Amino acid sequence: MWGDNGRTARSLWGGGLALLLAVVLAGCGDGGGQSEGPTGSATGASKGSASGGSGGSRTGLLYRDKEVSLSNVQAIKNGCPSDFNFYVEFADSGPRVLGPDESNPRLNDDGDQTDEGRPPVLSWEPPCSWDNEVLDFDDVPVAKVAADAGDLDQAGCQDAARAAVGDGTHVDRYKTRALAAGDRFCEDFAAGGRVVLLRVVKVSGSPVGELTLSATLWAGPAKTEGAPAQPGDKVYENQPVTVSDEVAKGHGCVLGSVGLGSDMPVVTYRSRLNGGGGDIEYFPSCLSGSPKMRFSAYVARVKGTAELDLTACQDAAARGESNELEVPVSELRTGDRFCRFDSLDKDVALLKVTAVTAKAPASVTFSVTRWEAPEPS
Repeated sequence: MWGDNGRTARSLWGGGLALLLAVVLAGCGDGGGQSEGPTGSATGASKGSASGGSGGSRTGLLYRDKEVSLSNVQAIKNGCPSDFNFYVEFADSGPRVLGPDESNPRLNDDGDQTDEGRPPVLSWEPPCSWDNEVLDFDDVPVAKVAADAGDLDQAGCQDAARAAVGDGTHVDRYKTRALAAGDRFCEDFAAGGRVVLLRVVKVSGSPVGELTLSATLWAGPAKTEGAPAQPGDKVYENQPVTVSDEVAKGHGCVLGSVGLGSDMPVVTYRSRLNGGGGDIEYFPSCLSGSPKMRFSAYVARVKGTAELDLTACQDAAARGESNELEVPVSELRTGDRFCRFDSLDKDVALLKVTAVTAKAPASVTFSVTRWEAPEPS
């Protein structure tokens, strides 16, 4: 999902799409709260603008359970098959389906993907397009919420999205054939300070040709890009990260990969054919019989209980092994600590084991603190 330093890069909506046809809403709101166009409808949604999702000073709940409907039949009537995506903006006034004359809302005027100055956006490729039949979310923390999670407020939805990044269950694309009425997704769109709760109201057809979604939107402070971390700065502290047999198997029995170099630890699951290794790799039981962790860069297992600051952790790691440390999960215990130093990316990380299950389905949870490495002295 994320870029460099352990994040999964995507270019699913790049400049190669010559024309993006989508739903157009007919007319303006007339007080009845519903606008309809030839390819879809949005209940309670006024037209708004692309900048409506990230500007202003409103906070808290902006709207609840506003519906938007998408239809493959109407897509065909408007020229599909072709390069065809439905784009839905979750503007502050309500979900808005883009018209056929509007370009990809995730791109800026230079054709580069950006989150700045726009609301959250969802796209759907209907069956008449490329047969991908997926919901394509923003490249930010998104979680499919468990059915028993209960009612979600702004903080709960945001926490669910961020937690999914730390355990590898975060969502970037979701096949519509796997959707069911009642499914819910939480998105933390930090660049605009918006949190989206998306609920599936109706899904029908095989392949899915009719889709109705309900959106709830909260506003909070937008994430501000401060000065880059300086040597010696603490980037994050005690952030949880979990790797597990269960999630690895759910992805088709693949490696778990932990990236430490973003503003929070990121877990992804992939085969070796789908990109390079992470800062830490998890070999699940279904691959290796005996699950194990493999650390890159300079790593040392630190004994004792003394507090470890940046200098102590870097010094410990520099005395450790280089790109060779493998630890079977069966040898891990709660409280174990590892210091890692990447001399190329200038990262120092302290990893503490907070939970471990050695028997299948195995899992390991770390608490991670990361610093920018100091300048060499």
